[in-house]
Amino acid sequence: MVKLLENKSLTREQWLVLGMQELTSKVFQVENIEVPTDIKVSCGFPLTGGKNSRKQTIGNCFSRSASENKINEIFISPVLSDSERVLDVLSHEMIHAIDDCQSGHKGAFRKMAKAIGLEGKMTATTAGEKLTEKLKEIISRIGNYPHGEVSTNVAKKQTTRNIKVACDSCGFSYRTSRKNIENMENNICNGCGEHSMYVE
Repeated sequence: MVKLLENKSLTREQWLVLGMQELTSKVFQVENIEVPTDIKVSCGFPLTGGKNSRKQTIGNCFSRSASENKINEIFISPVLSDSERVLDVLSHEMIHAIDDCQSGHKGAFRKMAKAIGLEGKMTATTAGEKLTEKLKEIISRIGNYPHGEVSTNVAKKQTTRNIKVACDSCGFSYRTSRKNIENMENNICNGCGEHSMYVE
């Protein structure tokens, strides 16, 4: 199959919109599931599950009542970059939009999820074999997701480290830079006045 557009010319949102259109025609309509035509989709951090959360939320759908424009808004987390996984999560969130977030992960949601080929725990579905094949076909048409993974586990690089200086006579201590320690002309304790300061 010929790709619809060259990946380099697509933004993430354009790719997600194309992905949603392809999922609508190749996955949902095949199962006679009607998808609203006014769903908006973006790449952005979902409402819950930040870096301090035990479980990171990778997709979020807001009901029409939550939007000023009265439309469903879907957000796909920037921590995802694998094209298949993005479409997999997008299909899950599209079901929430179809249901306008009324059923949670039960009832109508569960029925539609199973119909299109989502498997596993309904709160964390993954594409089954049949759906995975359809996702691969979609990717062959629209190209790979034009996005690089954003990690939320990046530790802040420590640029300076103060050294502890202490007195072995009275216990008085403080922290200062290595440069200050190197420039100290004596080791007199500011607490007791003894020549007993040392570096830990």
